[in-house]
Amino acid sequence: MPYIGQQPAPKVVTSSDLADDVVTADKIGDTAISGFTALGAEPADTDELLVSDAGTLKRMDYSYIKGGGGLVLISSTNVTSGVSDVQFTSGIDSTYNVYKIIISNSHGATDNADMELLISTDGGSSYASSDYTFVFDSQDGASNTGDENSESSSRILLTGDNVGAAGNESYSAEIILYNPASTVFYKKFEYRSTYFEKNNLICECRGVASYKANTSAINAIKLKFSSGNIDLGRFSLYGIAHS
Repeated sequence: MPYIGQQPAPKVVTSSDLADDVVTADKIGDTAISGFTALGAEPADTDELLVSDAGTLKRMDYSYIKGGGGLVLISSTNVTSGVSDVQFTSGIDSTYNVYKIIISNSHGATDNADMELLISTDGGSSYASSDYTFVFDSQDGASNTGDENSESSSRILLTGDNVGAAGNESYSAEIILYNPASTVFYKKFEYRSTYFEKNNLICECRGVASYKANTSAINAIKLKFSSGNIDLGRFSLYGIAHS
């Protein structure tokens, strides 16, 4: 705008200087959102999002739109070279009532080994070596069936026939842990695994297990072969969100 005489001093624009709805989308910079810090994680229940409610801009807590009953990834370990075990020492707490561990194509260094699970009540500083109980049924590709159980074991056994370690053999499983943070009941596990055993036969194993020394909260889990390292495999911990 042209002016007569001396140019007026610059003035900071305040909200009272702008009429409602005077700023359009064309006047908002492209970096208005991307220029701020990315969240980098699932929002908290009380984090707010902006939505248009029939043309009226409103705030809404994330808790109203987050998914229910789905798997929420907590952590994942991708083994690409020999490790003695895989541990989940954080993320198992009261956040979820149910947790699931998925093991994909785990390969052992030693033939004829079992996959085992151990629990901890002190965040992984130590793992229980007694008072496990389990029962499972298994079947292989040659129609051989079997079952195994124990009322006082040093570990939870997740395999019927021992796992093979040939280059094309591997072990995969889903393991469910119910209410690990509760101190009322014994903790219960449910598991299903599929793998090739030492004679190159496909196997299936389904079982349930518990830790019966006490009802303390479980907050860490260790997975390992009964002998030899874990050479390969992805181990993922999920929380299951449900009401």
